[in-house]
Amino acid sequence: MDEDVSGKCSLRREQSWERKKRFLEHLSVSGNISEAGRVAEVRRSTLYLWKDTDKEFSARWEEALEEAVDALEAEARRRAVEGYDEPITYAGRVVCDPDTGNPIVRKRYSDGLMAFLLRAHRPFRFRAGMDQDGRSGTISISISSDDNAL
Repeated sequence: MDEDVSGKCSLRREQSWERKKRFLEHLSVSGNISEAGRVAEVRRSTLYLWKDTDKEFSARWEEALEEAVDALEAEARRRAVEGYDEPITYAGRVVCDPDTGNPIVRKRYSDGLMAFLLRAHRPFRFRAGMDQDGRSGTISISISSDDNAL
């Protein structure tokens, strides 16, 4: 009977590790815990239990989230620097080249993403009110009981 129980435990550990791997793989792509849990067919509460009790799983969870954020940052950089093609529309319809039949596109760039990336990576130069060390400047407030002094 002991062999039967240990065999079941071994199978459960193996199934758990397969689900953990599936969760981590999807988390590294999506960055979404709930979605990755659905793909791995594991409840959110179970995921957090594993994270709290399994140091290796917890470390891999954090690595997976970093990979997902790195992918987002790379896409933001691509859109800001290389741009993206946007089809030209007129009256709600895509305009096509009469000779080729292909949609006519214009190259668009994201100034907002560019500014965001610059503020994230060089806050001392691109974040308003920050000094060289990344600290905000000093604000002086004078309080007076005389309203005319204001």
